[in-house]
Amino acid sequence: MVMTLHQFCQIGWREICKKVKKAVVYIDNEGAECLHWNGGLMQMITAGALTVKQFSTFENDKEEHRKAVFILCSPVCGSTKVIMEDIIRNSNFEYCVLITSAHARVHQFAKYGGHREGIDDMHYFHKLEEEMLEWMGNLNYTVEVLYSPLFVVPLTEVLFVTPTFRNLFPITEAHIQCIKELQLLQHKVVDSQSLDSLSSVKLTHLPLEVQISVHHLVSCLHSLFVQLEVCEDIYSLGHLSGIVGSQLEILPDANNRRKTAPNHCSLILIDRTLDLASVTSHNTDSLLDRILAVLPRLPGHTNDVAVKMSPICDTKVSSALGNIVLAPGCLAHPNCDLCPQKVPSMMQVLEWLVNKKQKDVLLSLHHHITALVPGGGGRVGKFTHVTPHTIEKQIALFKGHTEIMYQCSGLLQVTQLVKTRHERGLLLPDILGLLVHLFSLAGTDILFPALEQSHLLVALKQALYEDREELQGNLSKLVDSKVDDEFAEIAGNVLSKLHYIASVRKDLVRYRTLLSLASPTQPAVYRGLLHQLIADILDPACPDLADLTCKSTGLKGLLKSGFSLLLKKQREQHPLDNPQLIVFIVGGIAAHEVKLIQEMVISSGRQTQVLVGGTRLLSPNDAVEAIFIKDPFMQQVL
Repeated sequence: MVMTLHQFCQIGWREICKKVKKAVVYIDNEGAECLHWNGGLMQMITAGALTVKQFSTFENDKEEHRKAVFILCSPVCGSTKVIMEDIIRNSNFEYCVLITSAHARVHQFAKYGGHREGIDDMHYFHKLEEEMLEWMGNLNYTVEVLYSPLFVVPLTEVLFVTPTFRNLFPITEAHIQCIKELQLLQHKVVDSQSLDSLSSVKLTHLPLEVQISVHHLVSCLHSLFVQLEVCEDIYSLGHLSGIVGSQLEILPDANNRRKTAPNHCSLILIDRTLDLASVTSHNTDSLLDRILAVLPRLPGHTNDVAVKMSPICDTKVSSALGNIVLAPGCLAHPNCDLCPQKVPSMMQVLEWLVNKKQKDVLLSLHHHITALVPGGGGRVGKFTHVTPHTIEKQIALFKGHTEIMYQCSGLLQVTQLVKTRHERGLLLPDILGLLVHLFSLAGTDILFPALEQSHLLVALKQALYEDREELQGNLSKLVDSKVDDEFAEIAGNVLSKLHYIASVRKDLVRYRTLLSLASPTQPAVYRGLLHQLIADILDPACPDLADLTCKSTGLKGLLKSGFSLLLKKQREQHPLDNPQLIVFIVGGIAAHEVKLIQEMVISSGRQTQVLVGGTRLLSPNDAVEAIFIKDPFMQQVL
């Protein structure tokens, strides 16, 4: 490819920085997370921003501030539009710039529910400019509405996430009844036979908010491919991924791009729900997965953690969060020009955390810290065994050396992160994660006896009731304000969702099971869906990829079919027909899966370039919340 993902992101943020001089910047949570990994807050301040604030209806600005820049990763409609109106009306701005990651066509869909003939895509932006001038109170003031696809965070050269779509999660057949009820609420005729399975659910059956998210994701992927000058062949595995793939394939602008794009790639979209066993396994192959599992998330973030920094500072705090004196450390850090050359870049450190074994990560950290210890206090030499205690003693030498700490803060935060990891007791979220793992792993191959399920139901009810006061964060919503009689219903809903998780692969042919049985005398072995799929794709024998749906059937496909007929041999399109492979998991990905894919491609000897992405990084607790708390469509508890 001509351009990397990192370069794509830098171009977007550089253009934004040109707009923020002498401005008050308002940014939503998703935009803040993208900024966090792409240069950070100081990038805005250095570019001349007066201040950066949360996009909230409770915010306004000082009378003397005349310019505002809004950076939003969602369409400006509904509550988002109301919040922006409140901020503008309660301030005295004369110049407003709105930068949105949602294309004009997405805004048009959000307003009208589809494309309207005779109305230009930019029509909504022009109307929005007029409304913003009205809110400012003077039609002679200045307003700009700009589109910038701010949705990608490249964590390493291979791994990327999309915070803008962090709440997008695939549906299961558990949602069929909700979809039927939604159709009735919208006064649509519902044929019970036409909506009896997941395969019968179309994009138009889903809530408008989800339809908007799908169109938004499709638009952003297209904008990314425009910059990368790519023509993509689209493959999908899973229902929601299939919907996204179909919408990208038929997008008119994408069809025009594919006619002239000089580069080619294969895009494989996969539903996370097809294999939840992988992300709930507490796999220890990647240190990044372990970090995400045991440390609290940075507030408002889904892909970074909060690290207690008091051991290298003079201030003492009891935890990484909840303290106004000392801000927590984190994984992300800008590659500061002041940093010594021996300080590894953020991508390099994350590459270690994804791909290296724990002992190798500690050795790498030790080597770099030794070279940076103030006054040459570090012992230089070859170490074969380094423990977290060794690192702890080294970073203590930085205390009091403020300038060096600032220059090396990114690396020091990661060392603190490794040192402070800890084991936890078995709590209700762990139990739920274990059940998700078990049911996803079992699929339809293993049927649990009715008596055992009855015992499980009773145990779940009791556990939910007894732990109701101890649940924290989003999981507390599971039992929030519930009376005693409702806990049996909650437990029943949990068990029902577990059954749907078990059945999600029932219609697959090749990847129906995650268990491999070598012989009757040996135990079954887990072989994840991603592992199976990538192995088949890389297999020189080219086995039939029956479950992988190809969405791209243009002239290229017709030519292949024609040659196949001439040769009297069927020739299906294959992901390795192109020099680059992009695997994207709708619902989130775990670091050990990225490591696995990289290792498989390398060991195959193929020269295929691989990018692996997901809507977010996913820990076992994140998976539990996505299934039982954050309904992918209604964003409500069970």
